[in-house]
Amino acid sequence: MALAKTELVVSYAYPWFKDLHEKLKEDFEKQNQDIKIKFLTPTQNYEDQSARLLREKIINKLPDVSFNSYSYLATLVNKNIPKDLTQNLINKKELGFNDNAFKATTLENKIYAIPFASSLPVVYYNMDLVKQAKWNKELPKTWEEIFDLAQKINLLEGKNGVYFGETDTWLILALSLQRGGKLINEKGKVDFSQEAWQETFKLLSDFHTLAKMPAIKRSEAISAFYAGNLGILIQTSAALSQTEKSINFPLKISQFPGMKPGGELPVGGSVVMLTNDKNKEAALKYIHFVTGEANAYVPQYTGYMTSNFLANAKLQDFYDKNYNHTIAPSQINLMGDWPSFPGDNALKATNTLWNYAQKLLMGISINYRDIAQEAQEEINLLLP
Repeated sequence: MALAKTELVVSYAYPWFKDLHEKLKEDFEKQNQDIKIKFLTPTQNYEDQSARLLREKIINKLPDVSFNSYSYLATLVNKNIPKDLTQNLINKKELGFNDNAFKATTLENKIYAIPFASSLPVVYYNMDLVKQAKWNKELPKTWEEIFDLAQKINLLEGKNGVYFGETDTWLILALSLQRGGKLINEKGKVDFSQEAWQETFKLLSDFHTLAKMPAIKRSEAISAFYAGNLGILIQTSAALSQTEKSINFPLKISQFPGMKPGGELPVGGSVVMLTNDKNKEAALKYIHFVTGEANAYVPQYTGYMTSNFLANAKLQDFYDKNYNHTIAPSQINLMGDWPSFPGDNALKATNTLWNYAQKLLMGISINYRDIAQEAQEEINLLLP
């Protein structure tokens, strides 16, 4: 007589993760024939995923295992949704994780999630345009060099030099954090008068004033990059696989420029959480499986990277053939928290920072000091 299988309900965001999740499920079920994985329909994004989990908490129908972004972890912990995993990660080195791996998933000294798919900011170059611009040296390591190269590409007919491909405020935060800046001070407010933030707002303005960044939407900039009309695109490493499929020119990725000693980069991507402990043993088996050596599938199926060094070791052949995929992992030692605004107006505060940054990037204003001051005043009114 066949034993009854334990069914684990698993919830994740973004339909394009489907192939990766199906592959992980297939391998896991082969090794654990007493466990069956049942996926809920994936949500369209992390905002929807967070909202779904908050609703499921109210009606007491949380899935066994959930995937969501780093940035919404604090919101979910606040509502007691993810379970504390600290005791299951005592032997983290044996599981393939270094000390820094859980920095972004630790709140009040407890680990509430394990990194699943991670991304960091990087720079994408159209090497045809770099060559045509007669840039015969190493790719830029500083923002000044980026603007210098962008100016040279701008001189090519019908071409634009650079675009700052922000989607939220993740890249804006990267500019401040790489200088040792803090989003929230000890009083729970923003202070954009600090040096790191003043430099950040000036840089945002420099994209317009020095580099003549085109005043177009991000989606239009990505289309221009794919078409070979934009030389430099600053964005997430997660877009790498999609970019490679969409272009007809030699592409090079480089590390995020302008790092200062002690600076960090905010980690993007998704984490996995235990959100219901009724099948705890089986759920933990699955969580350790998808974040363990099997996590080597993540870079191969997406543009994300693995934070697991045992999985990374299995990728040597993949990396040898795909050099661009090695750039984001080469920055893992810089990986820090993705900070968020506190309180119920976190999304509004994020949008406010984005709107003020846009004024500088698009050249609506060139007075970065005033913009920093106005943004600070408006955001602080929204914070608790």
